[in-house]
Amino acid sequence: MSATPAVDEATRGAPPSIARESFLLVGSLFLIVSTTNILTPLLPDIRTEFGVSIATAGVIVGSYGLARLLVDLPAAFVADRIGHRRMSLAAFVLLVASCILGLNASFVELLILARVGSGIAVAILSTVILSSLSATATSTNRGKVMSLFHVANNIGIAVYPLMGGLIGAILGWRATFLVMLVLALAAAAILLQVLPRIDLRHAGAVQRSAGAGARVLHGRERAVAIAATNVGVVANMINRHGFRNTILPLYAATALGLGGISIATAIALMSITGLVVATPGGMLGDRIGRRRIIIAGLAAIAAGDLVFLLTGDLVTFLLAAGLIGFGDFFSSSQTALLSEIVPPDQRTKVLGGYRFSADLGAFVGPVLLAAVMDLVSAQVAIVLAAGILLCASLVARVGVPQTVDR
Repeated sequence: MSATPAVDEATRGAPPSIARESFLLVGSLFLIVSTTNILTPLLPDIRTEFGVSIATAGVIVGSYGLARLLVDLPAAFVADRIGHRRMSLAAFVLLVASCILGLNASFVELLILARVGSGIAVAILSTVILSSLSATATSTNRGKVMSLFHVANNIGIAVYPLMGGLIGAILGWRATFLVMLVLALAAAAILLQVLPRIDLRHAGAVQRSAGAGARVLHGRERAVAIAATNVGVVANMINRHGFRNTILPLYAATALGLGGISIATAIALMSITGLVVATPGGMLGDRIGRRRIIIAGLAAIAAGDLVFLLTGDLVTFLLAAGLIGFGDFFSSSQTALLSEIVPPDQRTKVLGGYRFSADLGAFVGPVLLAAVMDLVSAQVAIVLAAGILLCASLVARVGVPQTVDR
């Protein structure tokens, strides 16, 4: 089989295009992301039907994220051993079974088990898709290609709660599991067909890509760079889930007296701004270096956090929200950097570590910052979130060598 167009163009020195397989991968990811939060708006209905406490409702939500966190790293190692397609097939079987279980759950424990199964399956599939997406890119367009992962993920996070709310209002919360089942089958039809082609392309890219291996690090330098980058991943997710999704709504309501519509508008503005800058940010990282983009991005979000301390009305609150959303331009540079500083045969494991770091930050962030807000104040929690980001920016500056940007 011939090499990919992206590889051929990289070899000739022409600007590389994004391979068709890249779009198929992110399309399957978009369908899979439905399991993340399509059910979240319907938690009150679930509580009413099963008669459970708020704490149990929290377990229903949290069990999904905890399952992902525990499976991220093992999934990467197993996928390399048995093959990405076989691993994906097993994950889709588990996902379909979990959807059927959730659809027919007669008591809350079965619903929690369905969420755990979905979390395990999506952890596996996310790692496979992320690794495969990297294999479709070259060193000159990897940031742009990897930005597609974040765009698809964030669009899904924005769209599916709305879909879930509408479906729940018309058909009830169980119908969301039927929708997830259909979307999972559609994702399987795409991903299981495209993965074998990506394996062949990956081999061609290793052999023919211009400058292949030029940014690969070795020994202690590589280990430190991977750790430093993942510190930034954890910090970013602590901020996203702990500050944006937890502290910010509470701060806006208590300190600024803003209502639900205003708060939702600000959160939507952050998401939209983040989507707009994701691909240009990845392309900028391709041009000037991913290390520089990561350092600047973490610092920019920290500055955005601190600006909220100066807000006093809806207008300034929305301006601050736009600023913090703008800081998301660096996210794809993290995955692109991790993909480049290791040999191709180690990418899946390293990107599995990235997924683990992201889920760890998402799990720790709300608990940590909410506890600080409860024990001290919202202002201290905001300063802490900004401080974590600034420390991560400094760690990236020190731990990632400048040579990766050359």
